[in-house]
Amino acid sequence: MIDVIADQPWNRGPMDPGPIDREYFEAAAQGRLIIQKCTNCGNTQFPPKTLCVSCGQTPEWIETSGKGQVHTFTIVRRHGIEPFSGLPPFVLAMIDLPEGARLMGNVTDIDVEDVHVGQNVEAYAWRINETLALPLWRPAQN
Repeated sequence: MIDVIADQPWNRGPMDPGPIDREYFEAAAQGRLIIQKCTNCGNTQFPPKTLCVSCGQTPEWIETSGKGQVHTFTIVRRHGIEPFSGLPPFVLAMIDLPEGARLMGNVTDIDVEDVHVGQNVEAYAWRINETLALPLWRPAQN
């Protein structure tokens, strides 16, 4: 299970996921970080797709540990589009999961200059509304 932060208002604009990725954001609101895994070939994938990108079969959702490691990242120091223009600097990273998929997300709760490749992180979710939340990352509390 991942922590769900519900006491901070969502201020990043409307969120309306499509039918393929809605389940991902709904699971986050329930404290679960999920990815797709193919029961036919074992491929794990993210972002979600209707079919497995490896063999073309229908994947299923699996729950992950919520742990990961920074694969690469960038520090966004300027962003000219609302509602993000007031946020910089922030870290946007690719996170490798032990389950095999790679996810993109913000790394928070750390000075942006202290984020590094190979850093252990853990997922948490920021509640958008009663049914949706956005997964984010923070340094792991080993």
